[in-house]
Amino acid sequence: MRSLYLPTRIDATEAARIFWRPRFGNLYGLWRARPVKRAPDGLPASIELIWMPAYAFRLALVKGQIHSNTWVSVDASFGGFALFERVSVLKEGLPQEDHLPPVIDQAGAEKLARQGLLRYVLRRRGAKPFIEATEEVVAFYTPVWVYYYFSTGKKMDLKVLDGYTGSTMGGQMRAAIVNAFIQKQKERNS
Repeated sequence: MRSLYLPTRIDATEAARIFWRPRFGNLYGLWRARPVKRAPDGLPASIELIWMPAYAFRLALVKGQIHSNTWVSVDASFGGFALFERVSVLKEGLPQEDHLPPVIDQAGAEKLARQGLLRYVLRRRGAKPFIEATEEVVAFYTPVWVYYYFSTGKKMDLKVLDGYTGSTMGGQMRAAIVNAFIQKQKERNS
């Protein structure tokens, strides 16, 4: 299977600005989390780009005599489902930075993709299409910026940012990254 990746649109300085932007959670810039390392310009330097594995599936849909297909993606680290519209943006190759191995295999991800699409279709009004077959499978890596900071005292924590859209990511992705780091450390020690 060929290696594909979703290119980054957010660079390190933009990611640092997004992590440090004034908002209600940090009292509009008055109370910011202390970064582990700080750059000479004052922005946090404890930012790392990692690549998380994911699968994209093109599923065939049938509604009466109408045949169509749609792309969906499943995150291979925690099983998150989403409709996928970026297949044409994927680039061929393997990222140079650290990329983590998938936790969920392709068969498990396909099952999650079908379940997620079924839930999505059932929530819509009108006639429901039938999910017929998987037409194509693409494994790819997606960019994620990780910001390390001191939360209280000497305890380290991390925040996660999507490297393509620039939106902050939730607790499931944070937990998946922490679990992947722990697994890599266990493999390194044994």
